[in-house]
Amino acid sequence: MNLLPKSSKEFGSVDYWEKFFQQRGKQAFEWYGTYLELCGVLHKYIKPREKVLVIGCGNSELSEQLYDVGYQDIVNIDISEVVIKQMRERNVSRRPQMSFLKMDMTQMEFPDASFQVVLDKGTLDAVLTDEEERTLQLVDRMLAEVGRVLQVPFLSVGGDIGVRTVQHQGCSPLSGDYVVEDVQGDDRRYFRRLIFLSSRNVVQSEARLLKDVSHRAQKKRKKDKKKQPPVDTSEDLPPAPGQSIDKSYLCCEHHKAMIAGLTLLRNPELLLETPLALLVVGLGGGSLPLFVHDHFPKSRVDAVEIDPCMLEVATQWFGFFQSDRMRVHIADGLDYVTSLAGGEARTHYDVIMFDVDSKDPTLGMSCPPPAFVEQLFLQKVKSILTDEGVFILNLVCRDLGLKDSVLAGLRAVFPLLYVRRIEGEVNEILFCQLHPEQKLATPELLEMAQALERTLRKPGRGWDDTYVLSDMLKTVKIV
Repeated sequence: MNLLPKSSKEFGSVDYWEKFFQQRGKQAFEWYGTYLELCGVLHKYIKPREKVLVIGCGNSELSEQLYDVGYQDIVNIDISEVVIKQMRERNVSRRPQMSFLKMDMTQMEFPDASFQVVLDKGTLDAVLTDEEERTLQLVDRMLAEVGRVLQVPFLSVGGDIGVRTVQHQGCSPLSGDYVVEDVQGDDRRYFRRLIFLSSRNVVQSEARLLKDVSHRAQKKRKKDKKKQPPVDTSEDLPPAPGQSIDKSYLCCEHHKAMIAGLTLLRNPELLLETPLALLVVGLGGGSLPLFVHDHFPKSRVDAVEIDPCMLEVATQWFGFFQSDRMRVHIADGLDYVTSLAGGEARTHYDVIMFDVDSKDPTLGMSCPPPAFVEQLFLQKVKSILTDEGVFILNLVCRDLGLKDSVLAGLRAVFPLLYVRRIEGEVNEILFCQLHPEQKLATPELLEMAQALERTLRKPGRGWDDTYVLSDMLKTVKIV
């Protein structure tokens, strides 16, 4: 069955598409890429609660698969009455909140600013069949309509625009190909990033580099001094491979929130002198356990990482190190916790942190893997947590139904559950405790966070002035 047009002009014809979908039938046709190929980019830029318009939807499964992982406010339009009827029949019972409308994208019937996201996976190419004036005017109308129905509250350029230097490339048998790169941010400071090439748009780990005071930078400044008044040019220079990491600075907002959760241990002014025991599952670049190690001098940290390559990367490129107070165990976090829970001399932790991602992009929950929140395993986590301890979990779940199930399962094991959403991201930080009577009202929680921050800011201790602990807890809710 030949579905190709006689000429490219037919791509712009309604009659062609009606015949195409009549002959094609119900079998999905994917232009350019499948959901699996595109989900990494889509999940990065689309939030589950945003209203999405898909123009020229055809009979692609993209909208359906987005819906199934939690993006349920989706409107699909197409100029073909045949395909709209097919898609309505296909989805009416399984995906009742998703709509399919016959509509011309150059004359849409929606009010202004109706959508946060507009997706086009090939429709523009079907319209732009040549460069004749009539065709270009049609494209202008299409783009003008997209701009009209799209909400654009602000535009931002991320720190990944600018100088980029790849410092290292490698391949992990578990995580696949990866790169370590240095990127100049908007403020001209340099940041080191770990990127898995299977998810190029997701920054796996990030750290800020200290200003370069190396011989190379000093030599350049001396040379430039003859030409112009002295200025600090160190931030304009590409970073050296061995340049030091700023260990006082946490790049990730969810890491900042997880650290703020230590406030729930009570008596914050005494925490620096308290021999805290912490378990961190998921090493990445090591910034989270390293921050705890450096800022809480009596702490003992056990970090668990399934991929030995990540320990090498953290040590060589992100300033991570092991000591008598901080050890890394190369193991599956599930197995490690299970072994501790079943041991005769059971180890107990004041704080347990899960910051571990799933390698399966098709799941509605990318952090942690579902096995980490199953009831039986959560009971094992509970058994190694001290009575007044706190279990802190980084949750990234786009499937709203699945998220509700996870929260219900956590409450069944940990009756006191605080949730802190990360602004502008899918991440939610969950703080879990065993005793509901330990519940803190927001004012008391903020007061304790301020007390902990005053202790951490004492002279002689490195502290990032932009990091305000109490700000991390202002929006915390008990569920």
